[in-house]
Amino acid sequence: MPDSDGSTTSHGPHDVASAAMRVTSPAGAPGTVAASTIRLSGVEKSYRIGSRRVLALRGVNLEIDAPGFYAIMGPSGSGKSTLLHLLAGLDRPDSGSVEVAGHRVDRMSERDLTLYRRRSIGVVFQQHNLIPTLTALENVMLPGQLDRRDRGELEARARTLLELLGLSERVQHRPDALSGGEQQRVGIARALLFAPGVLLADEPTGNLDSANSDQMWRLLHELAEQQRMTVVMVTHEPVAATHCRRVFVIRDGVVAGHFESEGLDAVELAHRALECRGTPR
Repeated sequence: MPDSDGSTTSHGPHDVASAAMRVTSPAGAPGTVAASTIRLSGVEKSYRIGSRRVLALRGVNLEIDAPGFYAIMGPSGSGKSTLLHLLAGLDRPDSGSVEVAGHRVDRMSERDLTLYRRRSIGVVFQQHNLIPTLTALENVMLPGQLDRRDRGELEARARTLLELLGLSERVQHRPDALSGGEQQRVGIARALLFAPGVLLADEPTGNLDSANSDQMWRLLHELAEQQRMTVVMVTHEPVAATHCRRVFVIRDGVVAGHFESEGLDAVELAHRALECRGTPR
């Protein structure tokens, strides 16, 4: 399969997406896959820019009560990334409640937030944040080593994930020897190490070409459907959201509406999103 730099990996695009169906926790590996719900109620978040107070989120209410692939879609500055950061425990709301996988994230201590991000959820960023001096295998194992898990079990789990994501020939490569698509797949493997029930993805294909982007969206869809995960992706791209089961549209810091996206093409989905201008939900 050609990647963004012309390199190849051991699986084709269909194989890599289908591999997600087989990503399970081996005996003794950390974590078990479990469906998780997400609830936000009356969430507000503001920032100070000089002497100005900018309200990024204005009383957001949102509920996801079943596993699947969901999109939070909106233009730049709408508050969608702020919302994802609150779900990930990377920031705190000014008011309102944030519940993910049974955890009241807004009430957690800093230590509990660290453990929550490490053990209960997976996070994939546009910038994959790999450690440049570590190999692909070592990058995937790192959260488990920080958690003092058994090294042998961690290595077996990491190798399984990398193989199933089409990277069996790249396990000893450092990030600078990997293409953009390969680096992002290492990031996903790392996020799956503890088999979380919730996976959060912030513009995960922002640095990928169209072929690798499509492969990544199909991979996230397969993970959600086959592993009964709740995958939430922030995006501004209608074509990305066509892979999701439901789209939440955020405008000016509120959820303006949501709709089922199955069967919609990118143009139809964009029109539906523009129609979401009603009462925040």
